Amino acid sequence: MILTRVQTTPKQRIEFRFLVAIRFACLMAKAQGIPQPIDCPRVQSRASKLAKYLAYNHPSQAFQKQYMHHAGELGQQFSLRYTEPKQGITGVISVWSHQTNLHQLTA
Repeated sequence: MILTRVQTTPKQRIEFRFLVAIRFACLMAKAQGIPQPIDCPRVQSRASKLAKYLAYNHPSQAFQKQYMHHAGELGQQFSLRYTEPKQGITGVISVWSHQTNLHQLTA
C-alpha cells in the first residue's frame, strides 16, 4: 500500500500527501457521525484536488498499481479507486468505508 511504503519519487510524495489528506478527512467524517465518507464536504474537496492533480499529471507506477481501476486501501477502514477519464469525461474518484456501499465522486 502506498501509504505504508517509503516514497522514493517526487510524484509518490505528492500523491502520498493527497492520500493522507483524504484519509484524515474520512476519519474526521466518521468521528462526526457521517456514515458515507464521500458525503462529507471535506472529503469531496480533497478528492477533487487529487482528481485535478491526476487530470494534469500522470500518476506514479505505485499509484497506478494500487488505485487505478480497482480498489486500493486507504488505511484499514477506507478504500479508494480512481478511474481514468475517457474522451471528454472527467476521472472518477470513489471513496468508501469498508462498512458501507460504494459512493462515487465525479470530479
